[in-house]
Amino acid sequence: MNSKKFLSPEEIKKYAKDIEPFKAGFDLIDDHVMISDPDGFILYANKGVEKQTGFSAEEILGRNPGDMWGGNMPREFYEKMWDTIKNKKQPFAGEVLNKRKDGVETWQEIRISPVLDEQGNVKFFIGIEPNITARKKQEQEQQEKFREELISILGHQLRNPLTSILWSLELLIKEGGKQNEVLEEIRKRGKDMSALINDLLILSRVETTARLEKENFDLVAETKAVIEKTKKQFPGISFSFQKEDGRFEIFANKTLATQVFSNIIVNAAEYSDKTAGIVKISLNEDADGYLFSCGDNGIGIPKDEQPKIFSRFFRASNANYAKEGGTGLGLFIVKMIVDNFGWQISFESEVAKGTTFCVKIPAKKAS
Repeated sequence: MNSKKFLSPEEIKKYAKDIEPFKAGFDLIDDHVMISDPDGFILYANKGVEKQTGFSAEEILGRNPGDMWGGNMPREFYEKMWDTIKNKKQPFAGEVLNKRKDGVETWQEIRISPVLDEQGNVKFFIGIEPNITARKKQEQEQQEKFREELISILGHQLRNPLTSILWSLELLIKEGGKQNEVLEEIRKRGKDMSALINDLLILSRVETTARLEKENFDLVAETKAVIEKTKKQFPGISFSFQKEDGRFEIFANKTLATQVFSNIIVNAAEYSDKTAGIVKISLNEDADGYLFSCGDNGIGIPKDEQPKIFSRFFRASNANYAKEGGTGLGLFIVKMIVDNFGWQISFESEVAKGTTFCVKIPAKKAS
């Protein structure tokens, strides 16, 4: 970047002809819109910039946003931004914390696009930065609510297995004859705690899903991997997988996305028929995206309990016939991830005939 602190009026005038066609349209936009030179010095700012920052047009022109209202994000953020727009010459999108002239902090969604000349060199940048302070405040409130729920989960769920383990150990010390039985009980409780801790770690990642890395990946390949892993865990269950040809590419955090399909498929295996369990999985594509479905031939969910199926800690009244214990968090986690991703989940179920879950996934790729 250039070491100078501002552009002179004469330097700004050199760009007047190039930026003039953009100004008429941007003057009508309420959102914060700027045009800057290849070093980030401001050549044009609409009324939205003045309103958003509290600085006048005279104070803004020729200056660098980082010296006025910006520069509040980590260094790595700006390094990535400049590498994207100046070196790679690609659009950049992100969220920045800025500070108005009066010191009030605001959040803005930043979208910067380079405009190139005939030789492919950067002529200038166009930045559109709508104010998202209200949305960020809502997200922070949701995160605080999540933390409170997580503490509640810890207090509620860890107390019982710990009490049981301590009681079993005391019994083991007092009685020498039933050691194997007591040790088996401790083993079961230990497995329950391990499963709970795994669920809690997943929930903690859901809170930060907006900040997690996202990538393009093949949903078909990931589903196959989950099925193969589940087959080893449930060797007595018959699995089938039907899909349309080709890759089903989606853009999301792969770890959490895979957790959705894993929880649903494992759940189907656990609650399928005990003597002849069948789990049917399918993937289909339509104009809006992809449809994942997974059905079993198991116990089903009582009709009057179906509205609670995604609730925290909930287990259907007939669940213990198929699986003893359980955290009651598996489908709660699925719903949290699906909602955060903007996906949709639904299910159909009938007692003694089985349950089918469907996940609708918009086909969104990286821009």
